[in-house]
Parts: sequence; structure tokens; C-alpha cells
Amino acid sequence: MLNDVFGMSPDTVADIVGRTESECAELADRARRYLRIQRARPTTPKEHDVLVRAVRQACMSGDAELLAALLSPDATASFDGGGKVRASSRPVRGGRQVADSLLTLLARRSRTTLSTHSVNGRTGLVARYDHQVAAVITFDIADHLVVQVWIVLNPDKLHSWNRT
Repeated sequence: MLNDVFGMSPDTVADIVGRTESECAELADRARRYLRIQRARPTTPKEHDVLVRAVRQACMSGDAELLAALLSPDATASFDGGGKVRASSRPVRGGRQVADSLLTLLARRSRTTLSTHSVNGRTGLVARYDHQVAAVITFDIADHLVVQVWIVLNPDKLHSWNRT
């Protein structure tokens, strides 16, 4: 807000809030994205479900073009490996880049399955490897497109998903 509304330079903002310029830029980007999602047309649970199922189908078939078409051009994917699983520490930005990241993560391999499942009250995706949950993926949707993908890979956070 200090930069956008008051026109303060990034270095001045960083000094005021006690963070680096890159941290401030990341926080501002997240805030802008959040506001854009909040202003967008709300998605009904049914619309959410239909879009997530379409994402699953695109991932299962390896259709990069279809997957990219389901994502907002400025979509973002965030990976939580918790330092225990190799994952991008920075968000992936851009519809095509997010599509490529998802396809790489969910590439068809024997012993790997991808199913829809209720996650936090909305339809999400669960990737299993040898019947163990390896990733739980949730989506923020606005104006009939995926705007944010949240990918949890951290085994500590997936522990409850893997209880027998």
C-alpha cells in the first residue's frame, strides 16, 4: 500500500517495514492477487468441482494446452515441501509455467494415481504413490479459471492423510 497508494520507493518501504525489497515485493504481489480474487465473481461449489475435475483430466492425459486454458494467465502455484521434500521454494507464476509444473509433478507413472477428494470443504486433488498420499492440491478459482494452486508435499502435513 505504501508503494501503490503513496508512491513510496521500494527501498523506503523496505526500510519502514523492516524487510528486504524482494520480501516487500512478494508481500505486495500476494496482497494484489488476494484482492483480485476477492473482487472476482464468486465460484459455486459445483463450478469449483467441475473445474478441478477438468484440471485432473488434463493432468491425467498430459494435455498441457487444455491445462493452461483452465488456468488464469497470471496463475500462481505454491509448493510446501517443508524442507523434507524437494520442491520449488519460490512460487511458480504464469498459467503456462504453472501447467508445466503440475504436469511435471503429476506425470503419469506406474504406481501413481490422481483422484478428486474433498479438501477443506472444496474439491481438491490427491496424488498417491504406491497408495501413500504424496501430495494434496487445492485451488483458488475466480471467474471460471484457476488463479492459485496450493501443493502440499510436506510428509509431516500429509501424515493424517496416510493413516491406515
